[in-house]
Amino acid sequence: MSFTMEYGAYLNSLVWLTVLIVLSSLILIWLSAKNKDHYSLEDANSHAEEFGGVIAESHGPITIFLYVVYFILFIWTVAYFMAHWAEFGSISM
Repeated sequence: MSFTMEYGAYLNSLVWLTVLIVLSSLILIWLSAKNKDHYSLEDANSHAEEFGGVIAESHGPITIFLYVVYFILFIWTVAYFMAHWAEFGSISM
Protein backbone atom coordinates (compact mmCIF):
# COMPACT_ATOMS: atom_id res chain seq x y z
CA MET A 1 0.00 0.00 0.00
CA SER A 2 1.45 3.33 -1.01
CA PHE A 3 1.32 6.35 1.24
CA THR A 4 -1.10 8.95 -0.13
CA MET A 5 -2.33 12.29 1.16
CA GLU A 6 -5.73 10.80 2.02
CA TYR A 7 -4.06 8.07 4.07
CA GLY A 8 -1.93 10.68 5.84
CA ALA A 9 -5.01 12.72 6.73
CA TYR A 10 -6.77 9.59 7.98
CA LEU A 11 -3.75 8.62 10.08
CA ASN A 12 -3.51 12.14 11.51
CA SER A 13 -7.19 12.07 12.51
CA LEU A 14 -6.78 8.63 14.05
CA VAL A 15 -3.81 9.74 16.13
CA TRP A 16 -5.63 12.82 17.43
CA LEU A 17 -8.74 10.76 18.20
CA THR A 18 -6.62 8.27 20.17
CA VAL A 19 -4.94 11.08 22.11
CA LEU A 20 -8.34 12.64 22.84
CA ILE A 21 -9.76 9.34 24.11
CA VAL A 22 -6.75 8.63 26.34
CA LEU A 23 -6.70 12.15 27.82
CA SER A 24 -10.46 12.25 28.41
CA SER A 25 -10.31 8.83 30.08
CA LEU A 26 -7.52 10.01 32.37
CA ILE A 27 -9.46 13.17 33.26
CA LEU A 28 -12.61 11.17 34.06
CA ILE A 29 -10.65 8.71 36.20
CA TRP A 30 -9.00 11.62 38.03
CA LEU A 31 -12.38 13.31 38.62
CA SER A 32 -13.95 10.13 39.96
CA ALA A 33 -11.01 9.53 42.31
CA LYS A 34 -10.87 13.18 43.44
CA ASN A 35 -14.57 13.39 44.31
CA LYS A 36 -14.42 10.36 46.55
CA ASP A 37 -12.41 12.35 49.09
CA HIS A 38 -15.19 14.86 49.76
CA TYR A 39 -17.91 12.31 50.55
CA SER A 40 -16.82 9.93 53.30
CA LEU A 41 -18.17 6.47 54.03
CA GLU A 42 -19.83 7.85 57.17
CA ASP A 43 -21.67 10.46 55.07
CA ALA A 44 -22.82 7.78 52.64
CA ASN A 45 -24.08 5.56 55.46
CA SER A 46 -25.90 8.43 57.18
CA HIS A 47 -27.68 9.41 53.95
CA ALA A 48 -28.64 5.89 52.88
CA GLU A 49 -31.95 4.24 53.69
CA GLU A 50 -31.66 0.52 54.23
CA PHE A 51 -34.47 -1.99 53.82
CA GLY A 52 -33.88 -5.66 54.53
CA GLY A 53 -30.11 -5.29 54.46
CA VAL A 54 -30.15 -3.74 50.98
CA ILE A 55 -29.57 -0.05 50.34
CA ALA A 56 -32.66 1.08 48.47
CA GLU A 57 -32.16 4.80 48.38
CA SER A 58 -29.21 7.09 48.87
CA HIS A 59 -28.99 10.85 49.10
CA GLY A 60 -25.87 12.84 48.57
CA PRO A 61 -24.25 15.59 46.55
CA ILE A 62 -23.81 15.37 42.79
CA THR A 63 -20.10 15.26 42.11
CA ILE A 64 -18.13 17.07 39.44
CA PHE A 65 -17.55 13.69 37.80
CA LEU A 66 -21.30 13.22 37.31
CA TYR A 67 -21.73 16.76 35.99
CA VAL A 68 -18.98 16.10 33.42
CA VAL A 69 -20.53 12.77 32.38
CA TYR A 70 -23.99 14.35 32.07
CA PHE A 71 -22.55 17.18 29.96
CA ILE A 72 -20.75 14.73 27.64
CA LEU A 73 -23.92 12.65 27.22
CA PHE A 74 -25.95 15.78 26.47
CA ILE A 75 -23.47 16.96 23.83
CA TRP A 76 -23.38 13.47 22.27
CA THR A 77 -27.19 13.36 22.17
CA VAL A 78 -27.44 16.76 20.47
CA ALA A 79 -24.74 15.81 17.94
CA TYR A 80 -26.47 12.49 17.23
CA PHE A 81 -29.84 14.17 16.62
CA MET A 82 -28.23 16.76 14.36
CA ALA A 83 -26.52 14.05 12.31
CA HIS A 84 -29.62 11.83 12.04
CA TRP A 85 -32.44 14.39 12.01
CA ALA A 86 -33.64 13.32 8.55
CA GLU A 87 -34.18 9.77 9.80
CA PHE A 88 -36.37 10.95 12.68
CA GLY A 89 -38.36 13.32 10.49
CA SER A 90 -39.81 10.49 8.40
CA ILE A 91 -41.12 8.48 11.37
CA SER A 92 -44.91 8.65 11.67
CA MET A 93 -46.70 7.77 14.89
